[in-house]
Amino acid sequence: MSLFNKLAGYGSMDNSFEKKLADYMIDGEEIIMGFTFIRDSIVLSNYGIYMMDVQGITGKKIEVKFFPGKNVKSISFESASTFDLDVDIKIGVDGNSVVGQSGIPHNAPISFKVPKQQSEEAKQIVKLVKQCYLVK
Repeated sequence: MSLFNKLAGYGSMDNSFEKKLADYMIDGEEIIMGFTFIRDSIVLSNYGIYMMDVQGITGKKIEVKFFPGKNVKSISFESASTFDLDVDIKIGVDGNSVVGQSGIPHNAPISFKVPKQQSEEAKQIVKLVKQCYLVK
């Protein structure tokens, strides 16, 4: 992916997830699809969803979160409009606890934005989440 595309926030399909996640995957686990944004990634496997959050200036610190397929509860897709240039995807999961301003923890969805030009790829993510985790 070119530097301009990364700076513009365009995501890309990435085939290098097997290497990146090898230490975390178990026997029989296979990657269905992965999508990389500027620095962060979402990877769908036959057992669940990986979120890779790249942190720090150098990007050497990476937080890997795994959400089992049984914890996926919903998915939403918000299309882009004339002034909103991003498609929003939110995947409702159990186990992604965050503490709100009131101090009360709640489950936050996995959320990410996809540039309007890649709305077809975003729709593919929605279909795959539904097929692999929600409609069985």
